[in-house]
Amino acid sequence: MGDADDRYKALLAEDTNTDRLQFFSDAVFAIAMTLLVIEITVPVLTNPSNRQLDAAVADLFPKFLAYAISFGVIAINWAGHHRKFSVTRRFDGRLVWINMLLLFLIAFLPFPTSLLSNYAGRIVSVVLYASVVSAISLVQFWMWSYTYRKGFLDDRVDVGIYRLIRRNLLVVPVIFLASIPIAFIPGTEVISGGTVAMFFWALVGPVSRVVGGFDRSSARSKATLKDAARSKRR
Repeated sequence: MGDADDRYKALLAEDTNTDRLQFFSDAVFAIAMTLLVIEITVPVLTNPSNRQLDAAVADLFPKFLAYAISFGVIAINWAGHHRKFSVTRRFDGRLVWINMLLLFLIAFLPFPTSLLSNYAGRIVSVVLYASVVSAISLVQFWMWSYTYRKGFLDDRVDVGIYRLIRRNLLVVPVIFLASIPIAFIPGTEVISGGTVAMFFWALVGPVSRVVGGFDRSSARSKATLKDAARSKRR
């Protein structure tokens, strides 16, 4: 039995078609995106005046904001997932389950989104949301590291590309996890610590650009050193 089990696992490990895995993942991402909008409902008013309707729609702003943030989070993670599997040539059972863990978190994201939209700035909603988003990015980091270590990636993915993606994947969890203690800072009547933590999430974009700029600067420096070395040899 043991020998047969080993042969069966070896046979499965030879599978190089990731299409079914990608199609299933795409469906989960799409459903999670769709569920986000369910939280936004049309205000129920009886013969409202224009001012009353304007006020009712304005009250929906936290829901629109939470929807926009989570849609962006899922979109970015779908794009990253798509890019990873576009260079993944093989997979095994463990990679399948790592991917399942990622989809578990993606499918769960509408709940903390709903909590955030109804209780924006509250400690529990901010902490839960930041924790889930961080976990999603860390699982993406784990998936990328695992596929590289196992040799499942395209041969053209060298160590430089691998490290670049790893650095980029750490930006989101570092910022979102750093926002958690900020949420516990006592606030004022105007703004709470949780609200400040939510503004802190906006650093993801600028920090990502800095990380990308650092890599491009490093690449230019290496190219300059190589050119200088060639000139000396001449």
